[in-house]
Amino acid sequence: MSANEEANRILSLTGNDMLKALELLEKQLNTLHSRAQVLMSLAGIVVTVTGFSGRLIAATSLVSQSLVISGLATVLTSAVWVFSRVMGIRWVTSGLTKDHIDSLEKIIERRNKKTRAFSRGGIILCVGLFLYSIAFAMMLINPTN
Repeated sequence: MSANEEANRILSLTGNDMLKALELLEKQLNTLHSRAQVLMSLAGIVVTVTGFSGRLIAATSLVSQSLVISGLATVLTSAVWVFSRVMGIRWVTSGLTKDHIDSLEKIIERRNKKTRAFSRGGIILCVGLFLYSIAFAMMLINPTN
């Protein structure tokens, strides 16, 4: 559905009440920001675990060293990506014009852009967690090193 179609549907659903339409979109943006905070928290956990166990994991082998470093770098890339592309604050009222449909379209397009960035950030995080988990598993398989 295009941003224009969605803007028209939202206005129709809210009985052409612009305030209700803005509140609906604001709730969607709040949900997106909450979920982005979860990704940021997961990245923080990886950094914390690395601080406590990274040296032990890396001591297992050269492959483990590469995996833990790659995993950590990928997780941090995800955090930077999400922070810079999703967590930015711009008030829903900052770009309002007299044309309600145009105003809603702009907010919807911004929400959609943030949603795509969130999805990509989540994928990047999963790749980093996968690499990191392999390094951790290698340590568990070979605990004598």
